[in-house]
Amino acid sequence: MKIGLSRPYADPGHPIADVDMGEICQIAEEAGLDWVTYGHHTIRPLDEPVLPPHFGVPLYLDPLIGAARALAMTKRIEVSTSVLIMPMQHPVVVAKQVATIDRYSGGRFSLGLGVGGASRLEIELTGGSFERRWDYTMESIAVMKGLWTQDSFTFDGEFFKFPPTLLGPRPLTQPHPPISLGGFNDRVLRRVATSCEGWIPVYHNDRLAFGEGSGPENLKESRAKLHRFAEDAGRKIDHFDISVILTRSPNWTLCEFMRMPEPIASP
Repeated sequence: MKIGLSRPYADPGHPIADVDMGEICQIAEEAGLDWVTYGHHTIRPLDEPVLPPHFGVPLYLDPLIGAARALAMTKRIEVSTSVLIMPMQHPVVVAKQVATIDRYSGGRFSLGLGVGGASRLEIELTGGSFERRWDYTMESIAVMKGLWTQDSFTFDGEFFKFPPTLLGPRPLTQPHPPISLGGFNDRVLRRVATSCEGWIPVYHNDRLAFGEGSGPENLKESRAKLHRFAEDAGRKIDHFDISVILTRSPNWTLCEFMRMPEPIASP
């Protein structure tokens, strides 16, 4: 098990600057922690009605630029996004950025993806489709993995069509940096089991955020489901990383981050 920190979900506010990811990672590394992870949002629509637990789009710094800064300022600690909102991104650009960060850092970066939640308009104003956000995200994962691993990559999907294409340099991590998905239900677990290497649940005071069940109970059940869903899909991998974010404040201002490699063969 690896222990680390998650960027607080609380909004830093305007015009207060967000936390410096590089400085946080230096402090975490000096303290002996293993990981730091950071969330992603872009712009805040001011007139959009937003329901709790979100109170408007948080005003975060860019997580990929922050990860590059943090990894350049440290030597050992690992950094991830938790999560990068994929419906607001183009997979070719993200594939290039992640490959570059992975090489510069010596393989200390992992990519956590999600589909948003704070705002419908945030996704739409950056060119994404709110209704098709999961379909776009899963197709984007297939595109990125193809670009990272194939010398002549072709693709014919709903959102992307590629003639023979090469992306280089390749990531240092082979076959590619691990991809995890954030979410709270069986549909997310099925997507992880068929297409990804890890799952990112969030627990608020030991209860699954936006769902039922305590942290230990949910993890035990979810590990079994990941195993079963992977077998159903005919997929064989050594383990899934379960990256657990624990929030212990009613305002979601303090988080802990635990990364647990879970062998698929385990019950």
